[in-house]
Amino acid sequence: MLNWLQKPTVVALAVAAAVVVLAGMLTFQLGAPDAVAEPSSQAVAPDAVQQVLLRAGKPTIIEFGANSCASCREMKPVLHALSQDPRLVVADVDILKERDYISRYQIRLMPTQVFYNAQGEETGRHMGKISAEDILAQLGLAPANTATGAALPKAAL
Repeated sequence: MLNWLQKPTVVALAVAAAVVVLAGMLTFQLGAPDAVAEPSSQAVAPDAVQQVLLRAGKPTIIEFGANSCASCREMKPVLHALSQDPRLVVADVDILKERDYISRYQIRLMPTQVFYNAQGEETGRHMGKISAEDILAQLGLAPANTATGAALPKAAL
């Protein structure tokens, strides 16, 4: 009945398998505490959006979109005009290049504009195209001085 135990190759194979399993368990046990302790002991590096918010110190709009998105491309002139206003910060994130931002910032539609106050706290969101005047209103800013003749472009609706 136990004839298979009398064959040297079967015994050698069983012993080798047991050694491999034990070595794997030992390696896991020795490596696991370091892997668990490391993230909690180090601060997570802020992503590009958080870095912008940390440096800004003023109302900020961040648009999450992509160069391949037609509506996102139509928003470029609006965002560019707003970026000239010294009262606010404008940033653009290509979520097709930075895919982890989609879930991190809960992006459901392109473009999505996320508005932040001077303290870096989110104050609102808009999905789709939006005019410069509506962006300024969302940020709590008055429209720019139109005496200079530089009108802010509106996004086509």
